[in-house]
Amino acid sequence: MPPLLSTIGAGSAIGFNPGASATPLTINEFLLAGGGGGGGPGTSSSGNVGGGGAGGGGVIFLSNSFVVYLGTTYTITIGGGGSGASNGNGQGGDGGDSTFSGSDITTQTAVGGGGGGPGHNVYGQGRDGGSGGGSGLGASTPGQGTSGQGNNGGIPNDSASGPGGGGGKAAVGGNGSYTPPGTGPPYYWYNGGNGGNGTYYGNAQRYLGPGGGGGGLYYTSAGGYYGGGGNGGASGAGNGGYNASGTNGSTGTGGGGGGGSRTEVSTSFTGGNGGGGFFMIGVPDSGYTVTTTGSPSILTSSGYKYYRWESSGTITIS
Repeated sequence: MPPLLSTIGAGSAIGFNPGASATPLTINEFLLAGGGGGGGPGTSSSGNVGGGGAGGGGVIFLSNSFVVYLGTTYTITIGGGGSGASNGNGQGGDGGDSTFSGSDITTQTAVGGGGGGPGHNVYGQGRDGGSGGGSGLGASTPGQGTSGQGNNGGIPNDSASGPGGGGGKAAVGGNGSYTPPGTGPPYYWYNGGNGGNGTYYGNAQRYLGPGGGGGGLYYTSAGGYYGGGGNGGASGAGNGGYNASGTNGSTGTGGGGGGGSRTEVSTSFTGGNGGGGFFMIGVPDSGYTVTTTGSPSILTSSGYKYYRWESSGTITIS
């Protein structure tokens, strides 16, 4: 008989209307990642810095604790990456949520990554998400991550520092920093923080949920004011721009986009776009028939087949 509702647990499938056969199957690996956020913009206004790196998509990993029912068709929705913001005060867009749903389970939702904050010296707040976006100047708090799915973004270390990197599944986003005057030129460096790393999942063969790097600064007047862009978290997040736009997160990683570089011209650079999310489910490689849509790739390993989606689809196990 199927497990009683009281015995399944909060992380497992629960059902008031079990599947067609009412026969449960405990999944050996269930892995779901939201889309990464879009990087914050650089802005050319006086006293500003590069945009904050975006947060990575939130990640849910359940091992031998998630139950589905034979004969039920389950829907997989893969969240898209958020759009990087253009020059100005706006924040990067949030990544889309990824979900796994069906008639006899509680829907699982991996939250999309938070967009990066702008480099503006008043409105620099990063956005909340699966992992939070990095904040620019004027913000005392980073974008907040979702408990159990990701981490917070970074912030500037002080009022003279570059923007923070986006949070990742494995680590918080790095804070932006400032290099004191040297014998230059250049004299000053307002460096973007690095993005937080993602977590590596062996059967998925990839890192998931890394945060984007904060944007740099490129200002050639008055002896030179510069700042290196932060590195995107390992692996698949965008780097912060240096006299360039932030780079995009990679598809199928939930990687956050990098923040755009601040310049002295009116068309400062944009944040990078986030990478789309991911889903994987492990099914025994014998004794079951699996029907899918959405063209998942399949890895066979140690008695299981791992079905892996980078776009939306369905799965039925019978």
